[in-house]
Amino acid sequence: MDLLRRSMTGIVVYAVLLPAVFWPFDFHLTEPELTRKFALSMLAISMVRLVHWFFTERLYRYSPALWRNCFTVFSLSHASVLSLFFAMAMFDERFEPILHITMLAIGGIASSAIVALMPRISLALCNLGVLLIPSIVAGFFIPHKLPYAVMLIVYVAFIGLMGFRASKEYQRSFEIETQLDEQKQVLEQLNKIDALTGINNRGYFNIEFENQWEQASRNEYALALLLIDIDHFKRFNDDHGHLCGDACLVHVASVISQQINRKTDIVARFGGEEFVVLLPSCNTQEGEKIAEKIRTAIETNPCMYGDEKLSVTASLGAASVVPRGDTSSHTLIEAADKAMYSAKNAGRNLVVSADSI
Repeated sequence: MDLLRRSMTGIVVYAVLLPAVFWPFDFHLTEPELTRKFALSMLAISMVRLVHWFFTERLYRYSPALWRNCFTVFSLSHASVLSLFFAMAMFDERFEPILHITMLAIGGIASSAIVALMPRISLALCNLGVLLIPSIVAGFFIPHKLPYAVMLIVYVAFIGLMGFRASKEYQRSFEIETQLDEQKQVLEQLNKIDALTGINNRGYFNIEFENQWEQASRNEYALALLLIDIDHFKRFNDDHGHLCGDACLVHVASVISQQINRKTDIVARFGGEEFVVLLPSCNTQEGEKIAEKIRTAIETNPCMYGDEKLSVTASLGAASVVPRGDTSSHTLIEAADKAMYSAKNAGRNLVVSADSI
């Protein structure tokens, strides 16, 4: 895509380059047929390249190799027409009035092509060869044009070496940028993950909860929330130490995550020994079923700490609502929180729905 962006300026310039060379020197009046053939050829290729640019997304999605091959052919087509023009300017007397401006154009086009095609140095060097080698060869066989050929040889060698060096710097910069992007993604991932349990943290949940609330409000679908509190969690720390408490949190987080299958659902650590599950497009009854599934899984899967099997239970509160524009998202959290405390007050290891309070 960087290659495509870099080449866009050239596509436009190529369409008007030769007319800009011909018209000031009245070449279009003395040689109208040559003017028309060269100018229309360059314009036609530019139009084809614009079509290629317009369909880039679909073509690249279908086949990256096909996209690259088309780009290469179109780029070298422009270079071939210019190469013929430059070679004819060397040996055809009809081009004598514009020879010097043509030599200036050669330098500008060759250097700009190297810069534009920098992401693919092999294509850039091939383009350079197509542009200038025919003119160099012509210069060796035409009387009085050898100095031009020698000058072009020096220029090709110089710009080729500079392009090769610049390509290495480009690739190095690209690798550094890629590494920075990867590190950024890792940091973003770490920023949303709870360090102990490995599930989403409270900050990530807060952001996603607000996003889901807005979407549910716009599309008018229900949003369910489950709040989960480990029963008698303090005993794990008091009886077995804080490392045991940490192991219990990791165990419960894993059990909860295993019960959630939809990609749109979010499991997060809410704080301390509390966890939260956000269930888009889920009503109260469906939320209660999932909550009961989680409660049963926690109860039937003891926490292994060393050689000990520690029984764990949890109290769950479930609430669901179809968000409205005038309703605060905190009302859903408060309803689930109230239901969870009702479960704890009713004896723990229970699921209580906000609708049943």
